[in-house]
Amino acid sequence: MSRLLTPLHTFRQFHRDVQLLLLATAILAISFFGIQALLKILYILRLGYGPEYVGLFNASGALGYMTMSLPSGWLGERWGNSRTMVLGALVTVVGMAMLPLTETLPLWARDAWPIASQILGAGGYALFSINFVPALMALTTPETRTSAYAMSSTLRSLGTLVGTTSGGLLPGLLAGFLGVGLDAASPYRLGLWVGPVVALLAVLPLLRTREAGIVQNVEEAKTGGSFPMAPVGLIILFVILGQAANASCQSFCSAYMDAELGLSPATIGLIAGAGQFAAIFAPMFLPRLTRRRGNGWALLVITLGSATSLLPLILLRTGAGAALGRFGTLALGAMWMPMLQVYQMETIPARWRSLAYGAVSTAMGMSFALMSYTGGYVASAWGYTALFSLGFTLSISAAALMHFLVRHPNLMAVDAPQPAPSTGD
Repeated sequence: MSRLLTPLHTFRQFHRDVQLLLLATAILAISFFGIQALLKILYILRLGYGPEYVGLFNASGALGYMTMSLPSGWLGERWGNSRTMVLGALVTVVGMAMLPLTETLPLWARDAWPIASQILGAGGYALFSINFVPALMALTTPETRTSAYAMSSTLRSLGTLVGTTSGGLLPGLLAGFLGVGLDAASPYRLGLWVGPVVALLAVLPLLRTREAGIVQNVEEAKTGGSFPMAPVGLIILFVILGQAANASCQSFCSAYMDAELGLSPATIGLIAGAGQFAAIFAPMFLPRLTRRRGNGWALLVITLGSATSLLPLILLRTGAGAALGRFGTLALGAMWMPMLQVYQMETIPARWRSLAYGAVSTAMGMSFALMSYTGGYVASAWGYTALFSLGFTLSISAAALMHFLVRHPNLMAVDAPQPAPSTGD
């Protein structure tokens, strides 16, 4: 029981502004990663599109996130993290609200409209998330920072659990109310409207976050040597390869379970919800994992586990296999992201952390876009088994790369900055 109460106890120990940021993250997760992420794929399939379009649809979202990653960091520096996060949340709401309007458009515009909604929604979320990481860093101490990042992952998983579970139930409830079957598009279209309404609530805690508190530690980033090209480049390569397992399942597991296995939306939502429930508590094991062998070793183990999670999808080709694969990728994905953030923050000097995080986020968007876009054609030509095998192979390669970096830590070393002269001002 005490373990279950640990997240709540930890949350109460944070600064007020940290609590507000974490609350906004949880609310956005309910809508963006929960309700919207589940229903949008099922809605696209009900409109008559196949795996190629699903791949293009998901890739366009990754492209929007990737394109806005570096500009988001720049805008946050110029305009302030808090204001930029508010703008990002509002743009995300607009992007989500566009998708259920697809059927009202003329036929010539319908193919492009969902793509545009994905780009806008993901671009808005980039404005929020790229500024969330440096804001959280500025508001936390070195002693509480790892716990704060782990808590952000926990709350995002909790929000996604609530969103996917409720999102999976919405089509059945709405279909009964409308008197139509689950093969119709209307229950999914109406369900998609819940997402932007919930996302609007995230703006409220963001508006109460004090900008001064976020920028107060900016002087910490004024010192540092030259930009660490080699370490950042190696992290980017690792991210592009390592995210493949999670990206393949995130982009296509719902489509696979719906089109290939014939599972109901409620079952798909229940499977995703079970994975998200595990993802709530999975980040709490990170401190213990890192204490044993270090951050690099922990990231290696998590990446290897994510790749291995695809094996049930590849070998079993049943509902149970899909459930195991989805469960594993969700739980380990909740550990992978905060572990990557901590690993990067401890590797890169403070002076370059924002720029480096923008570059790594761009790589994450590129990785997801490539996996989504090519994955749609792979699934169409050779089947979903070949697609998941590709994700497995790429993530295994990333684990091998991290093993090499752990064995050769000098490759991630950065030039020590020249000590700043002592002044009285």
